[in-house]
Amino acid sequence: MSTRWSPFAKNLFVICCLAASVWLVFRLRILWTPLLLVFILSFLASFPVNGILRRTGWPRKLVVVIVYLLLLILIGIAVAGVLPRVVLLGSGLAGTFTRVLQVLARFTPEPIELAPNLILDLGELYRPIREALTGILHVDPAILQRLQDVFFPFATGAAAVVIRAVSGVFGTLLVVILSFYLVKDWPKIARYAVTRAPDALRPELRRLWGELASLWDAFVRGQLIAGVVMGLMIGVTLSILGVRNAPALGLLAMLGEFIPSIGPFIAATVGILIALTFGSSWLPISNLWFALIVFLVYLLYGQFQNLYIVPRVIGRRIDLHPIVIIIGALIGAELLGILGLLLAAPVIASLRILLGYAFSKVLDQDPFPEVKAPTDAALLWRDLAHTREIRALLFDLDGTLIETDDAAVQSLARRLSFLEKLLPVTNRQYVARRVLMSSEVWVNGLVTLLDRLRLDGVLFRMSDALHRWRGIRVPERFVAVAGTPEMLAALADCYALAVVTSRSRAESLAFLEQYGLTDLVSVVISRDDTPHLKPHPTPIRLAAVRLSLLPEQCVMVGDTGVDVRSAKAAGALAVGVLCGFGERQDLLGADLILDTTAELAGWLPNLPPNCMTDHCVPDSADDNQGEN
Repeated sequence: MSTRWSPFAKNLFVICCLAASVWLVFRLRILWTPLLLVFILSFLASFPVNGILRRTGWPRKLVVVIVYLLLLILIGIAVAGVLPRVVLLGSGLAGTFTRVLQVLARFTPEPIELAPNLILDLGELYRPIREALTGILHVDPAILQRLQDVFFPFATGAAAVVIRAVSGVFGTLLVVILSFYLVKDWPKIARYAVTRAPDALRPELRRLWGELASLWDAFVRGQLIAGVVMGLMIGVTLSILGVRNAPALGLLAMLGEFIPSIGPFIAATVGILIALTFGSSWLPISNLWFALIVFLVYLLYGQFQNLYIVPRVIGRRIDLHPIVIIIGALIGAELLGILGLLLAAPVIASLRILLGYAFSKVLDQDPFPEVKAPTDAALLWRDLAHTREIRALLFDLDGTLIETDDAAVQSLARRLSFLEKLLPVTNRQYVARRVLMSSEVWVNGLVTLLDRLRLDGVLFRMSDALHRWRGIRVPERFVAVAGTPEMLAALADCYALAVVTSRSRAESLAFLEQYGLTDLVSVVISRDDTPHLKPHPTPIRLAAVRLSLLPEQCVMVGDTGVDVRSAKAAGALAVGVLCGFGERQDLLGADLILDTTAELAGWLPNLPPNCMTDHCVPDSADDNQGEN
């Protein structure tokens, strides 16, 4: 009978193996890039291979051979036709951006006269920027060598042989051959790895592998789709506007999508600076206004991608703070050059999963706990409502008491018709609604800024235009949400009522007077009453003060996340309604979510029968989802 090793011998063996593995990995750093390319190519090739296998049932070896023959043909076409064009675009963009830096380095800002005896001289503030740009344009050769070492860290010394091989024809064929065998024999490799693991760990390891595979699948598919879409939209739009090197800027925008947070920012900065320096090739406007137009293009396309593409394709699997991404990108660039820069985000997200699993095992916790069923929304709300003494109800106007104007949604959706191949009609309407809803924050910020600058005349002239653009009805077209006037009349005997809105006081009073609600509403907080608009908590706190109540005794009812955040920041309860621009996912922070404002009375505690209306009977708890 074989003698068993002692626990000490086993631990010593594991430690020695780990130490040897770490030493070997760093000793063979020159192989990191080619091996990483092998795994990336294998991962990409697995998509068509698995798809063909599911649909045909052909032998795996035959499918892999077909896929890789097509891959070799595509590589040949890329090397012969696409690569020279990409190099030409890149060199042209580099030359243009060098001229941009030269212009900025020679630029001297003019003094700004703020008042007759007050002049702001920006020359001193701009001097460090000019010096930095001059240093970049007259860079030391040693710094250039350092940059080469960062982006191509193995291109010197003995490692140059390996890099030249990988970058040449032989290296490309070597990567393709290794990737071919890895894809062809992957089921055998996976089966061998699983059978070597203890039986008790196999379910967890399968779950762990599934988490990692889902993450990389979401990253690769999502970034490819997002990159191609963003690159095409930016390239085509900037070409129409007459921006220099527009195709190259589209390519830069596509590559920037692989570096979340900082990549799109860098791509947009380059495009805006080129527009600011050279202007348009045909638009008769100043460079400053043209740069502002280009900035809006990048901003709108970025919002479209964040609202539509990223949630559906990538999800929240790679949800990292920008600081983490920046640090990871710097480390990746130092270790693997440009490849490490592009793959920093998914690698960090993978390490987060692996370390989370390891720490859970060290702490004797379940690494994959069962997800608990959500608590009944009705029970949560009734518990909150009974533990607080609710004395007042605060209502937003647009989307809560006043019907939104869907004509604005339809108009914006029609303007997105050029995306017909990508977005069906229903999805275009969804994107238009999301854009209009997200505009509430920056429109409120613009109103606050103009008010502080005492530009009330501009604000008055812009009011109707902003209302029409955001789908908010002008006073001549007020339509109340069905059932709300009757509900307010019934609730006025039981609660203090107030309106908290971003509209003007005149517009708010006009609506209340139109529906005979002036005597029922005790307080109106409009943009004329406070320097801060929602999502700032000041409007809700001011309403509570004028009602002689605490914010904790109030319930804020609104249709967007702005209303919910304002209520939570003030300490009030928040009720979200789905009869406006907001959707359920935007209102998840609310204590209760209702289909329409008219249902509110049925959810208020200790409500006398005389306060109930036909609209106030609550639906089943399954139809109302909220979170505490």
